[in-house]
Amino acid sequence: MATKVISFVTLKGGSGKTTLLMLTAAAVHNRTHKKLLVIDSDPQRSVKQIYVQENNKNSYDVFAFNWNQPKPDENFEKVLTIAKSKYDLIFMDLPPGRITDTEIYHSILRSDVLIVPVVASVLDINATTTFLETLPEILKDKTTPLEVYGVINKQDQSIEYKHLTKLAGIGGMQLFYSPLSNLVRYKRGISTVHDITLPDAKEDEFNMYFDEFCTKCYVF
Repeated sequence: MATKVISFVTLKGGSGKTTLLMLTAAAVHNRTHKKLLVIDSDPQRSVKQIYVQENNKNSYDVFAFNWNQPKPDENFEKVLTIAKSKYDLIFMDLPPGRITDTEIYHSILRSDVLIVPVVASVLDINATTTFLETLPEILKDKTTPLEVYGVINKQDQSIEYKHLTKLAGIGGMQLFYSPLSNLVRYKRGISTVHDITLPDAKEDEFNMYFDEFCTKCYVF
């Protein structure tokens, strides 16, 4: 099976994008036989920082890519080509910004799946809507299929969450039916080594999300 490239992306910070990526990556690393690489393209380098701090040989691999270099798109293509020959699965943490920014544009062109955390605030919903409405213009330049999934993140009891269903279908995005709450344990539990919870806790909301992630993204 060909290496699948899955990008976690939002145009606005604060959606929990990197936390979601790291929680998902740790679960893939610990619960499957997939050899995983995370490419950290976010200028904050959050994934890389945790990776260095933990300094644990049992973690998944992390590579920080710098887009502020000559011919970044060509070098990025070379990095991906090499990575695909060594890994079963590649996650990419994309920086916030405009969808037409070089790093976001070229990353999307080379992705098989986009995971978009969606949060129920006016600013987040507006940013996500703009992203999804612009996406078809970029996909005209893409030669391979792209699946787009929205994950309801930081869910609470506010009425705004009812509005998130309106995002389904824009830019071809499908919403996960398994939301994630705004729980402190998610922020405290990010790691490149340790899983957030026991896999056999069937009623745990993260496990329900992860099962859906694996099914939709063909991660077995």
